[in-house]
Amino acid sequence: MSGLEQFDEELYAIDVRIARLAIACGVDIGRKDNIVSLIKGQFDICRRGANIKRGELRALLMLKYRIQENCVGSMGTDQCLRLVEEEEARLRRQGFRIAAERDRSDP
Repeated sequence: MSGLEQFDEELYAIDVRIARLAIACGVDIGRKDNIVSLIKGQFDICRRGANIKRGELRALLMLKYRIQENCVGSMGTDQCLRLVEEEEARLRRQGFRIAAERDRSDP
C-alpha cells in the first residue's frame, strides 16, 4: 500500500466515525466554528450524546488534523489536498456533510 492510499483510508475511516458521532451528539460539523468548539472541549454545542461520545468526537477531530498535517509533510501540499478533496467527495456521495461544503454556502 502506498503512502497516499494509507492516508486516504485513514482519513476516510476517521471521517465516517466523526460524522456518525456528530449525529449521535446532535452537533453540526458542517460548521467550522463547531469543529473549533469541539476541539477546545466546549461540548455545550452538543444537543445530546454521552460524554464518552463527545470525548471520542473531540479526539478523532484532533487525530484527523494531525494525519492531514503528516500527509502534507510526507506527500506535499498539492498531493495531500487532492487526496482530501477526493475523500470529501466520497463522503458527500454517502450523504455526509463536510465543513468546507457548508462554509462555501454561508454568507
